[in-house]
Amino acid sequence: MRRWVRPAAWLLIGAATFATLVFSTSGPPAPTPNPPGTFAFGALGDAPYYPWEDWRYPRMLGDIDANDLAFSIHIGDIFWRPCSDAMYERSLRWFNGLTRPLIYVPGDNEWADCWTEQEGGFNPRERLARMRQIMYPRPGVSLGRQTLALETQAANPAFAEFVEHARWSQSGLVFATIHVVGSGNFTDPFPARTEADDQESRRRLEAALAWFHETFARAKAQSATAVVVSFHVDPSFESPADFNLFKPLLYAFEDEAVAFGRPVLFIHGDSHQFTVDHPLKARKTRETIGNVTRLEVPGSPLVGWVRVVVTPGATPSFAFEERLVPRWKYW
Repeated sequence: MRRWVRPAAWLLIGAATFATLVFSTSGPPAPTPNPPGTFAFGALGDAPYYPWEDWRYPRMLGDIDANDLAFSIHIGDIFWRPCSDAMYERSLRWFNGLTRPLIYVPGDNEWADCWTEQEGGFNPRERLARMRQIMYPRPGVSLGRQTLALETQAANPAFAEFVEHARWSQSGLVFATIHVVGSGNFTDPFPARTEADDQESRRRLEAALAWFHETFARAKAQSATAVVVSFHVDPSFESPADFNLFKPLLYAFEDEAVAFGRPVLFIHGDSHQFTVDHPLKARKTRETIGNVTRLEVPGSPLVGWVRVVVTPGATPSFAFEERLVPRWKYW
């Protein structure tokens, strides 16, 4: 009998130690205070895609709430499938449950890819219209329990449907969102595609570019110290194969950033890899445009977000902290 006691005791000790470690680990590291004279905001997107990510997602939202953030920006892809009203409404509940403001710009999963059988066989343009109705219940006002007043392009009768194009300011910086998505910015072919779909792609790019240029004009007029623009698509900064597709966007990025001359931060998702770099190059010299920084947020199979700490001033600086919920953490 005694020869079984010692292994059983060690087994119990091991199980208790494992349970203590697992249940006492909250996931992301404990929040740290913002350094004096700074403010922070959150950036997230491209999750959850699968049920096991759905279960971890509330922990990530709790971590966002636990940090001292002025607001958060969601760059799209709030789910994978199906493209149902219920899925929009789930995300709306999650975002409105956050203590502080959240500004949301759509990804392709919410509407552009909804024609596939897996996503439900929807008409993408119908899903876009419905998504706007649900996810933007009060145009010009952020989501979250605490809200933030936003400028929106929808206030311009020429672009009345673009409630998702938002702009706001914080500590001398100008922030904006533009609706440019993956799947070729909704130019990829699909069986039921019509001329109306092509027109949607062209009009949305036109609206996005108009809002983008207006944002930099506003930043110059109010002597802003930096500009932050968020969108879903990875615009293929480094990929010549996709250059023609995103040429109008990349040319606008270059022209405005060079003319502005102060820090510019682009935040996007789509490729799901946490990245901080300086990818934009001048089209004539191919030299790196040094005042432009790119942040790509992590995405599925990771569930997490990025804490961006801003040091305002004549030349603001940005620091980036990736915060992930471990894959085994479901409680």
